[in-house]
Amino acid sequence: MWLMKDSPSLLTDLYELTMAQVYFQKKMHNAAYFEVSIRRLPDNWGFFVMTGLNEIESYLNEFRFTEGDVDYLRSTKLFSEDFLRYLSDLKPEVKIRALPEGTVFFPNELVLEVSGPLICAQLLESYILNILGFSIIQASLAARVVIAANGVAVVDFGLRRTQGPMAAVRSARAAQMAGFLATSNVFAAGKLDFNCTGTMAHSFIEVHDTEEQSFRSFAEMYGENAILLVDTYDSFEGIKKAASLAKELYEQKGIRIKGIRIDSGDLAYYSKAARQILDEARFPEVKILASSDLDEWIIESLRDQGAPIDIWCVGTRLMTSYQTPALGVVYKLVAAGENENGMAPKIKISQNPHKVTNPGVKKIVRFYNGNGKMSGDLLAHVDEPLPAGQPVKAHHPMYDYMKKTYQEPYTAEELMVPVFAQGKPVYQTPPLHEVRQRAIGQIERLEPEYKRFFHAHIYKVSLSDKVQQIKKDLLSYHQEKAGSNP
Repeated sequence: MWLMKDSPSLLTDLYELTMAQVYFQKKMHNAAYFEVSIRRLPDNWGFFVMTGLNEIESYLNEFRFTEGDVDYLRSTKLFSEDFLRYLSDLKPEVKIRALPEGTVFFPNELVLEVSGPLICAQLLESYILNILGFSIIQASLAARVVIAANGVAVVDFGLRRTQGPMAAVRSARAAQMAGFLATSNVFAAGKLDFNCTGTMAHSFIEVHDTEEQSFRSFAEMYGENAILLVDTYDSFEGIKKAASLAKELYEQKGIRIKGIRIDSGDLAYYSKAARQILDEARFPEVKILASSDLDEWIIESLRDQGAPIDIWCVGTRLMTSYQTPALGVVYKLVAAGENENGMAPKIKISQNPHKVTNPGVKKIVRFYNGNGKMSGDLLAHVDEPLPAGQPVKAHHPMYDYMKKTYQEPYTAEELMVPVFAQGKPVYQTPPLHEVRQRAIGQIERLEPEYKRFFHAHIYKVSLSDKVQQIKKDLLSYHQEKAGSNP
């Protein structure tokens, strides 16, 4: 939010403001509940990872319509003076519940819920979706890359290819929480207390008279932190020159270079050749780094080929979400009424089943099997008495339903937590090292079939009987109403 402090409220779609003006003129100050969810997984994905609450907190804290904002809106000639005065004094007095940072989740589950006066809740839609949509893509993709690396270190090299500075910082943060070792982005490293890393560019080698000279000048400057880029001219020869220099520096000055980086060509072939050359020179500790448009599928393939790569340098395909440029993240009304005690469920109906919403104010209950692995989630009405953090007993009101849906034995956990109340933050975004621990721990509790990169198994997400009945009743009501119209 240090990039958008001046007028965050104007970073919205026009229709949010035009709708809000109608609500204002019609005195529609009803209470409303909006729900953020993602309609479907991208192809060959099995899960999402939640993130973005830190930015949402900053956004709400900074939300205001400044004098300059109001002047600009006045210039559009779309808004009345009384509505503009209303916006000048507006603060979003809303409540927010959300999945905690680092939580694994699945399609059609509520990710975040905004409740409060209709105008306030409506105006927050565009920026909240902007924050969550991209942030969740990056956290989920970064987690997939870490899974592919299978314990081998991964670093973020994506700054120069991301779509702008804000995206670069969001991507670096997602990489850190997913388990990356470091980032090349110096700004993000400083802001996020993340390890900073880097090697050298091909231009550095080209401006020297010889490749050997470039290696020597860099290694003499940075010593045991030196990583040499070996593929500017001929990868095989570059590897041999790096090994020769490593031997010379160690014998003459006691300096052990840190590693070499291969940025092109057949990474499996050259990494195996490099390992052999370095080992024969008695430098088994020198690391082999690989870059060149890596993603989870390429990393998995190289790993299966036995490529002896010690650090994966991932950039373009992760940080630009190359394979998955957007998610079907939506912000839909699920309940509205005169006040919080008299809320009527609301539904969006479509010929496309993916676009039919689940009505009513809800909560998510996650079930774990006897091995502590996730076995399924239940979307239940917020008032339903469901167990959390304890074994489910036979006398519980929901026992029969859960017994037929989830295989025993299991424990249950309610996932949503309060984030904002009465316009003030009540959820302290944990330090990134704690979010990282949660994200890694959540992924460890997923069975392997949900983490496959091809044909991932579909995780069970069910509706409780009460939510199903509400949905059925609303569908019937609107179908009958539509049928009665000429």
